Amino acid sequence: MVSLQVTDAPEIHSNGFHVKFDISEGQIGFVLPTLVPPCDIGLLRRMAFTGTDSYVDNPWNTCILLPFRSHLSDGAVMNNIMTLFSDLHPSLLLFLHRLKCIKLRNLLNDTFIVMKKEISEDGIIKVSHGKEKMTWFVVSQKLQTNSIRFDVQTTEISMAFTLQESDDGYSPCLNQQPVFAFLPLRTYGLKFILQGDFVLPSSREEVDGDSPWNQWLLSEYPNLFVRAVKEFCELPCFRSEPGKGLSAFMSFIPLVGEVHGFFSTLPRLIISKLRMMNCLLVEGDNNGWAPPCKVLRGWTEQVRCLLPDNVLLEHLGLRYLDKNVILSDTLARALGIEEFGPSVLVRVMSSLFCTKNWLISMNMSWLASCLNTLYVLMFDSSGTMSINIEIKDDILKRLKKTPFIPLSDGTYSSVDEGTIWLQSNTFNTGFDGEHKIEAFPNICGKLRTVSPSLLSSASGTSSLNVTSLDNVTRLLETIGVQQLSAHDVVKLHILPVLSDQTTASKNKMLMIEYICFVMLHLKSTCSDCFIEREHIISELRCKSLLLTDCGFKCPAEVPIHFCTGFGNPVTAKRLADVVNMRWHEVDISYLKHPANESVSSSLIKWREFFEEIGITDFAQLVQVDKSVVDICDATFKQVMWDRGLISAESIVKDWESPEIVQLVSLLSKSGDQENCKYLLEALDTLWDACYSDKARGYFYSKSVEDGQPFKSTFISNLCDIRWVVSTLDDELHYPKDLFHDCEAVRLILGTFAPYAVPK
Repeated sequence: MVSLQVTDAPEIHSNGFHVKFDISEGQIGFVLPTLVPPCDIGLLRRMAFTGTDSYVDNPWNTCILLPFRSHLSDGAVMNNIMTLFSDLHPSLLLFLHRLKCIKLRNLLNDTFIVMKKEISEDGIIKVSHGKEKMTWFVVSQKLQTNSIRFDVQTTEISMAFTLQESDDGYSPCLNQQPVFAFLPLRTYGLKFILQGDFVLPSSREEVDGDSPWNQWLLSEYPNLFVRAVKEFCELPCFRSEPGKGLSAFMSFIPLVGEVHGFFSTLPRLIISKLRMMNCLLVEGDNNGWAPPCKVLRGWTEQVRCLLPDNVLLEHLGLRYLDKNVILSDTLARALGIEEFGPSVLVRVMSSLFCTKNWLISMNMSWLASCLNTLYVLMFDSSGTMSINIEIKDDILKRLKKTPFIPLSDGTYSSVDEGTIWLQSNTFNTGFDGEHKIEAFPNICGKLRTVSPSLLSSASGTSSLNVTSLDNVTRLLETIGVQQLSAHDVVKLHILPVLSDQTTASKNKMLMIEYICFVMLHLKSTCSDCFIEREHIISELRCKSLLLTDCGFKCPAEVPIHFCTGFGNPVTAKRLADVVNMRWHEVDISYLKHPANESVSSSLIKWREFFEEIGITDFAQLVQVDKSVVDICDATFKQVMWDRGLISAESIVKDWESPEIVQLVSLLSKSGDQENCKYLLEALDTLWDACYSDKARGYFYSKSVEDGQPFKSTFISNLCDIRWVVSTLDDELHYPKDLFHDCEAVRLILGTFAPYAVPK
């Protein structure tokens, strides 16, 4: 095709045959061979003789003559033709196996160019081009066609990798290279040359993408590429350091998106093949190989000391990538190579700490170093998380589940198994007074604190101007380990277990200490309690189990009262016992606990504390919201309704006391006048402090801001039962049927009126 652009009659002289193809002599549309006289091949051979090669050893079997057309003698046209010849590339010699040398003598400017091919046994092909020399690493493979083309039994595919030769060996030349079908076609974005007997269109500009033959050839190149990996590393210059050879070769790997046209799928095919093959060198294994998914890159000698080869292999199934193998991040991700980072360290820890006797091979210093390294990997110098949110969440989740934290009792635990505490010198600041924490030995025994041996192992070294101890401490705090403070002990340790019946039944003193601890802390000057006190009191009122004379009871479930030891002015239990009514009194053990010895006015403080969570001297009253129809005082309700002071939408605040109803009813049925008298005395004693403001309920209407009072259910119940003793007989009476025994009343009614007893 090229010859017909510069000549009308190319001549071929080969093995005694001498013909030309003259287009001017064709009569039927075809160019037919015509016999011509022999040419003087010897003259041409002498013109190409350089003096450095043997004249006798270079016999020519074929000579092609291209007599230029007459009009090509023009200077500009001739220059264009000479440019075409000067563009001949040394790679032309790569795949024309019988062509060993190309010599170009330009008689017009008296220049002489020689391109000569040298083939070595290790796959290196060198082509000298004048004073320069180009080098390729070439691998080839013969293929059985398997009837894909019936006219071809075998074919050969090749790859050529352009190299730059230096004193140290070879370095890759990563310019885009053309695809060859024995002669170059065009580039497709590949950094190496592909050679194959491709089916080409008539234009010979690119590979026919629709050809099944071409598609089959394409599918065979990944196998050849993988084979070339180890062969390249076995070149003499890389035998002592094959990792450097592997780095050089891996730079030829095409990435998805770099290659276009018919060969655009080749990067994916090559990478998929490499991912399944032992194509990467591992460190310290006498040139051992492993697949990409089984190696770890980005490591340092410090990391390797922290995670020895056997530990990494046993727990993650990984081996260290040869330190001389340098890959781009994009290629490493495409191959699926694991990158060293905090997640790798955490996975090793998770696996290691789930095995028995891990401490035999790893000591506390190793654990401290591991945690210090993990902190440095996860946080920058300012203490800000330096990894993305998804990785952070996964790491923290794993760490919380992993039982790697050594406790003071010699065991190991995880944050998910319960709160773990860091020892703090400020623990006693949650109390008023001195030496309070020593008074709670049962609590101290239950607190899971980090072993001091871990913290002592972490001290003494520095990293990023922050001590390793600080790094370890901050990491532990990040995953949920708490600084030991009285307030946090209350919130995170005590409150969650105060409702635990199992703990209460097994360890009575521990439950008592819990309540003592909370009481003393709430009486301290803790700043957090100003914010969270109401929540803590609510939790105690609704969930805590308090020790009573009837066992552990919850204040929200049953009424609990003070006994006389807590300064109760009445002996209410005497009344309850008479009528077999269950009456719960808080145990005096709280007041007798040793922690009270250094507390001034402990009785007053205990009463104040218990009153906040619902403990009372006598019967408890409960405020309830009702509708108007639920009010017992029917007469009062009718009057208020008639006056228009209340409506059906009014809100009612009432007071009730189921305990009073039960106690008064039982005493009334028993007819026990002495205890009825004592009941009246008890109510009189406590009335002003506890009950006087509960005698009335209130209606609240939308139209009237101030509430309208009415007689509460509590008072109505007292008035509707016969339980008051009279001075006139031995019967029990309704309170409304008797008079108050006082001088003013006696002056009017005298001694014959029924008075309530006692006065």
